[in-house]
Amino acid sequence: MNDAENLSKLLGHLPPAIFRDFMVNEFALGMPPLDAKKLKKEQRAPMEAVLTAIDFAQRQQIEEVAERIVLLSDGPGQDVVDGFRDSIFSDDDREAFDLLRNQFERALWLYTNEPDIFKEALDARQADVFRQSASCYSGFVAPIALAVLTDADAKDDFHNSIAQQLGCAKDAVAIQIFKRLRPDTQTGEDVDLYQISVHHNRPPEIIDCVQASELVPQEVIRAVSSHITYEPANGHLEVLSKDTDGREALARIVADSLLKSPISGEKIPLKQYDYQSLAALRNFDISGENVASVKVTELGYTGSNYQSLLVKISAKDADDIYTAAKSLINPMFDFRHHHLTYAKLSIRLKKVGKERARIISQTSTLAVCSR
Repeated sequence: MNDAENLSKLLGHLPPAIFRDFMVNEFALGMPPLDAKKLKKEQRAPMEAVLTAIDFAQRQQIEEVAERIVLLSDGPGQDVVDGFRDSIFSDDDREAFDLLRNQFERALWLYTNEPDIFKEALDARQADVFRQSASCYSGFVAPIALAVLTDADAKDDFHNSIAQQLGCAKDAVAIQIFKRLRPDTQTGEDVDLYQISVHHNRPPEIIDCVQASELVPQEVIRAVSSHITYEPANGHLEVLSKDTDGREALARIVADSLLKSPISGEKIPLKQYDYQSLAALRNFDISGENVASVKVTELGYTGSNYQSLLVKISAKDADDIYTAAKSLINPMFDFRHHHLTYAKLSIRLKKVGKERARIISQTSTLAVCSR
């Protein structure tokens, strides 16, 4: 299932019986009975066949749910879940939760048994990630034939180049390429999005663990992941990685080795604004820059009761977001009476030469903490 990355993860990490029950109860899929005498891999194979056989649209609906569960199964997600544990569960719920040793089971348990808490934890996880990470690297490459992304020689060239950049052996680097659909920020129509994930091992670490009632050191090796997204429709390429210095190099390796199309255009200078200043209509200083216009397309806030409101408009909308909010909510509404927690800007670049004008979407999120 190369078009359902997160569903594949759930299938591979959840116990077969739990995964089967989830598919049957949540999505009414007809799953074959399990043979407990068989190996887990053999139990999963017929379930994977069922998922592969259903139509793409239905599989994508399941994939969207799986993605949310997987997000609470990684490191930042589990940190958030652990932080909520003592305050959100009754004693019985906490005991049942603590018996789950698999982080995917814990995230699924939340989704199934505590949907409101699941959503709150997911929102907190996303806010933590945005708060702790720097801006990703963005670039543009010319739209390419999609066959390039599945070309064996191009993938092998990319694999070799990545290993060389990371300074490790080729077999110590894992490459995954997934295709998914996402709504275009300007038109709302679904467009193809390719995700290229690069995984490699960090140096061994020594951690303490308990064995036979004794605290003993144990060596562990953790994998580090970077993710690159590419939209063939507009040539937009982004790199999400904790290695700040290596982001641009990784983007150029993807463009040169895998896509066979170099990154074009110039860097856009970074500008910083007071976040809350977006609560009122403002003019962005773009003098002397390769930028045609900047427009606020989304604004949101969270109240003291943790209820949220988000207003969206299209970049092509004749009204600004402040006029739209008054029309949608009431004529007296004013974002300046609230503390903003989410904003999205649409940045339209000037047309250069024969290249078409391009649009960049910049999202910013603030976490809301209780005292």
